[in-house]
Amino acid sequence: MRGRLWLNLALALVLAALAAVAWFKPGRTPPPVPVTLTSLDAKAVERIDFYPPRGPAFALLREGPAGDPHWFIERPHLRAQPFRVEAILELLNATSAAQLALADNTDNAFGVDPPQARIRFDGTEIAFGLTNPVGLRRYVRVGDAVHLIDDRYYHHAASTWTDWVDRRVLPEGVTLTALDLPGMMLRRKDAGWQVSPDRPQASADAITALIEEWQRAYAMDVENAASVPTDARAVRLEWQGGALELALAQEGDEWLLYRRDAPLRYRFSANQGKRLLEIAEPTPAKDVPPAAAQADAAAAPTAPIAPDSKPAAEAPLTPPPATASPAAP
Repeated sequence: MRGRLWLNLALALVLAALAAVAWFKPGRTPPPVPVTLTSLDAKAVERIDFYPPRGPAFALLREGPAGDPHWFIERPHLRAQPFRVEAILELLNATSAAQLALADNTDNAFGVDPPQARIRFDGTEIAFGLTNPVGLRRYVRVGDAVHLIDDRYYHHAASTWTDWVDRRVLPEGVTLTALDLPGMMLRRKDAGWQVSPDRPQASADAITALIEEWQRAYAMDVENAASVPTDARAVRLEWQGGALELALAQEGDEWLLYRRDAPLRYRFSANQGKRLLEIAEPTPAKDVPPAAAQADAAAAPTAPIAPDSKPAAEAPLTPPPATASPAAP
């Protein structure tokens, strides 16, 4: 009995030793710690300066606390696209696939001196160089070091300020109180809307749908616009504590909304323009027979068919009687 106990104990020790070997893997070199481009905390960044290869330099500024930031273009003061800001902030902690010395940049083989584009996060600058054909990576310089990183940030660094403008026309979460469109004005009154001139055929749901289209209006594109066309028509949106003056013009089948406070315009498709400029017309009801008429038609008797009646037999076809041919003269 005692011998079996010692045997079980020895087996348990052997299993524990094997488990420890499997867990700790002695003699195996641990993988190296990944090298990141910088040690900056993306949540702490307050300013991002861009120096693109084409167009003027511009900056993004963070407003609000780090936990709930809102990013704006510095001049003109416009909302920036949130998803794009998040994407460029990921550059700070991008993994470096290789590290090279700046002294190895002979004849500017890396393309970082001078660089193709630059971005400065607060006081830390990242300069973009050329792409490496192996692995589709790009050289970037941070201080005196050159890194190879995945080439998915350069298009942000090379963009212009209009590429960063939020495509939403209105700030998120606002509730309109007035809307002036060409040929129509809407004012919120108590729980509903007053339309001028009066649209007696317009339903409350159709008017609400028009307002909601403006509150979530999202342009196909945002473009630089040095001037407003002289034939553009005025559009005005008001909400509690704010207002926006726009000018409406048409280009082919598409609609353009020019801002009065900044040199840019929003581009909308023909379908978007229709939903933004018109109150949906009520759908005419189809002509449906009255229910009583349908019931009478269903209950109307049909003529009975005699069981012994048969279709009349067709007369047989008989050839015409032959006629004698006249004798030849």
